[in-house]
Amino acid sequence: MPLVSVIIPAYNRATVLRRAVDSVLRQSFDDFEIIVVDDGSSDGTAAEAARCADSRLRMVRHDANRGAAAARNTGI
Repeated sequence: MPLVSVIIPAYNRATVLRRAVDSVLRQSFDDFEIIVVDDGSSDGTAAEAARCADSRLRMVRHDANRGAAAARNTGI
């Protein structure tokens, strides 16, 4: 089990999601997991997250937008 979980809530953020994930992956500390919670996006956010081949990234998707707080709670 990783020491740190980085939760990235995302709603229609396909254009910037990769930049956020790459920022985490560039850290010198590497005992982490990244949990991207797609909060019902309609712009390809889930597809963009799926492009990341790093095994530390997990994707969770809400069927409908529930808000940032709900997305964070889902990640936790």
